[in-house]
Amino acid sequence: MVCNEIQQNIEAYLDGELTLSDRRDFEEHLGNCNNCQLRLEAVRKLNTSIKKIGYSSRPSGLKRNIRAGLLDLSGEDSPGFNWSQLLGFSGASALFAGVGVWLVMGVMINSPLQLAHTDELISAHVRSLMVDHMTDIASSDRHTVKPWFNGKLDFSPNVVDFKDHGYPLVGGRLDYLKGRPTAALIYKRRAHVINLFVRKADTPAQITTMQLIQHQGYQLLNWQERGLTYTLVSDLNSKELQAFANKLQP
Repeated sequence: MVCNEIQQNIEAYLDGELTLSDRRDFEEHLGNCNNCQLRLEAVRKLNTSIKKIGYSSRPSGLKRNIRAGLLDLSGEDSPGFNWSQLLGFSGASALFAGVGVWLVMGVMINSPLQLAHTDELISAHVRSLMVDHMTDIASSDRHTVKPWFNGKLDFSPNVVDFKDHGYPLVGGRLDYLKGRPTAALIYKRRAHVINLFVRKADTPAQITTMQLIQHQGYQLLNWQERGLTYTLVSDLNSKELQAFANKLQP
């Protein structure tokens, strides 16, 4: 796929309407094109923020016009950029649209985790289920899974099998999230798959409060400990996911 095709298929990609083959081509292109990544995240954030605002009535074409304007941006507003022209309203309609835009920005700024990173984690979880790439090393033996990461990461993830507690270890794989290599440890709870993503923390804090995020029907539990960031992603209910997270913490 070239950039024009990618931009035309952004909505279909976000709505899960692409075929598996097209989705692979789409994601392969994204991995090598920073401009298309920026455009995808702009539309993704806008979609999520509009849903959160939840206006009961919006002027016809508002959502479409904002999206069209975002696709013409390179990531920064130009000095002469005219929001009222983009939205296509005047007088009271323009004022309404302006307030809506600032509300969207407020939602993005105040979200507990960056929406783009939340979507990235969910995408990685779903992708592992869709393309038959749940594990690079399939084993319930921690002494097999843990050494497999040697030389692939600049840290050593702790690997434990919780089979006796109803959360058996399935294996591990190498992923790439937020611009860095990430360990993915896979567990199961009945028919539910749990991805535990472990990566180097962005800040030096020793431990942070566990954070629950519910997004697109998935549960994410995020915390930081001893220089590493841990994120659990699953469609498992939050109570059982929280119980599993408690077992992972010393």
